[in-house]
Amino acid sequence: MWVYILIAIIILVIVAAAVLLYLRSVKTQMIDTQYSRLHEVNQLPFKLDLVKLKNYNLHGEAKELYDKWQDEWNETLNTHSTHATNALEQSKINVEQFKFAKSTKNNELAGENIEIIKNKYDELTEEVAGFTKAVEEGKHQNIESERLYREAKRDVLANGHKFGDAKKPLEEVIKAYEPEVARYEKMVNDGNYLRANEFIFNTYNELLNLKDSMDEIPKLIKEVQKELPQQFQELRYGCRDLRAKGYDLDHIKVENRLSTLKSNLNRVEPLVAKLELEEADSILESIHDELDDMYELVEHEVNAKNKFDGGKDVITDELFNAKALNYTLRTEIDYIKDQYHIDESDVQKVMNYENEIENLISIYSGMIEETEKNTTRYSAIVDNIDYLKNNAHTIHEEQNSIQEHLVSLREDDAEARENLRYVNDRKEKVYRELMASNLVTLPEQFIVMKHEIEVNIKEIENYFSRRPLNVEYVKAKVNDTVLMMNKFEQEAYAVMRDSELTELMIQYGNRFRSTDADLNAHLNEAERLFKENRYKRALDVAKDAVESVEPGSAAKIEKQYDNN
Repeated sequence: MWVYILIAIIILVIVAAAVLLYLRSVKTQMIDTQYSRLHEVNQLPFKLDLVKLKNYNLHGEAKELYDKWQDEWNETLNTHSTHATNALEQSKINVEQFKFAKSTKNNELAGENIEIIKNKYDELTEEVAGFTKAVEEGKHQNIESERLYREAKRDVLANGHKFGDAKKPLEEVIKAYEPEVARYEKMVNDGNYLRANEFIFNTYNELLNLKDSMDEIPKLIKEVQKELPQQFQELRYGCRDLRAKGYDLDHIKVENRLSTLKSNLNRVEPLVAKLELEEADSILESIHDELDDMYELVEHEVNAKNKFDGGKDVITDELFNAKALNYTLRTEIDYIKDQYHIDESDVQKVMNYENEIENLISIYSGMIEETEKNTTRYSAIVDNIDYLKNNAHTIHEEQNSIQEHLVSLREDDAEARENLRYVNDRKEKVYRELMASNLVTLPEQFIVMKHEIEVNIKEIENYFSRRPLNVEYVKAKVNDTVLMMNKFEQEAYAVMRDSELTELMIQYGNRFRSTDADLNAHLNEAERLFKENRYKRALDVAKDAVESVEPGSAAKIEKQYDNN
């Protein structure tokens, strides 16, 4: 037994030793990897980046940056490379002693120091690249600044006339940039690249603004000396022509406003001469806004007259037609009010429309009188165009509706009388057919229905003699009577159909009576029901009897009857 225990212990020892050896191998590989990373960061070529700076003037700011970057790199590399090396060496010792946890901790510490070196390299190379890029941009802006300076100087010398009184101030401004352009070179020679870049950036933008101003000045002078005065004249003469055509433009105050604008315009050239272009632009913008406002008001007057001229004839016709129709309606109402009942609200509407039409005519006459004066402010009266159109149209539509109603009174009266005559004729015709049919006796219901229809007819005929006649009431009564007549007719023909079909069915079944006792019994029952005026039930019994001996025969008999 102890032999097996010993073997198990030996096996466990061997496994434990193997695991320890495997872990030591893994940790050793991790240490070797960190050594490789440390070697790589130690070989980073930051000195090559610094060498590029020797192409510049290593004085002043450039020398300070060069020394700063070199010191930061050397300090970082020496300090953290030493820390990383010490940590890795300690990690190796920990591995040999199978202290894997401490080995891992030292290995991670070495990695942190290696990462610090790498990050510092990235940071410093980015700063160096930013410096070189800024220097190159400064060189480009310096070249562009010199070009702008030369072009500005040449433009003033060659085309000074187009700048007017601004020529001399421009020459002075341009001359002031001559030493400014040279200052950049001195700063660069002194190695002060950062200050040189800031300086040339400002100078370049100032020269761009100067170029824009030089492009704008001739346009401003042209606008002040030619374009705006011409617009003032065009507006003044245009308004005079419109006044001669009858337009009232006093509310626009053209002369007073143009005088004020001319005074403001006289302030612009001195401002341009002093190169105060922003204030000059502001004054010109306000002048344009004022001109636009006056043009808009004038255009509004012209459009108002066009609208008035375009709507004048239409309104004349509509008001004339409305007045004529109103007179017709009042006359017609007076004529038929004793004959027919007319809704009092319609009568009141027609009276009100008379007053409204007169009011619209009064407004329209006032507009016409206004336009017949020497001058007219059309914008003050044009709003009445829509008011007159809309109200005249509304009155026209509603008066037409009332007229159609008055016309319909006679038509509805005639139609109601015709319908009543037709109902009376149909009633007599149906009743005669009932009396001539094969019914044993006339069912009482038809006598009652006929009587009700006759009572209605008599009542309506009596109502027709009344004055004024309420056509709506009569129409409703006639319609009710028509419905009663329809019901009377439908039920009468249904009973006559049932009775005649019953006879046909019995006649057809008689041929089988002698041979079929059941059929004979059913037909006897049908005849009994027929004599009791129960025609619908008699037909059903007779149909079933015939169908029992000859299927399909009942439907055939019924079809032949309906087709005849």
